[in-house]
Amino acid sequence: MARVTKALAALVMAGTSIFCATSQASADPNPNNHGLAPQWVQLGGPAHVGVYIAPDAGSSKYDNITLSPGNSVYVDCWVAGGNVGNAGDVWYRTTAVDDGEPQPVYVGDSWTFAPYVDGAGLFHAVPGLPAC
Repeated sequence: MARVTKALAALVMAGTSIFCATSQASADPNPNNHGLAPQWVQLGGPAHVGVYIAPDAGSSKYDNITLSPGNSVYVDCWVAGGNVGNAGDVWYRTTAVDDGEPQPVYVGDSWTFAPYVDGAGLFHAVPGLPAC
């Protein structure tokens, strides 16, 4: 009986470890923080994209910038920030934007909502963007 109890306890512990590893992997598709180099991403959806000073739509916009489909953002990593409706909470750190003017605009460490940028495609891709 003691052997059975120890065996069951070992299985429970192993199951907990597997569950934790699976939860982490689903939360971060790049758990080893490997990913693609910073890159320009063209806005592909119908949504207009605000450029915010924090990864939350409740924060202020950087210089009141709102981008249109076809514009581009220069992104280098992602974070989990504020939720936007039911679309999720993944935000891309954005350092420059191309709004169709002759020169890209440097925006420091600003944030764009990933589902509106590219459907969070770089977040889901492996390797995609690393976590910040």
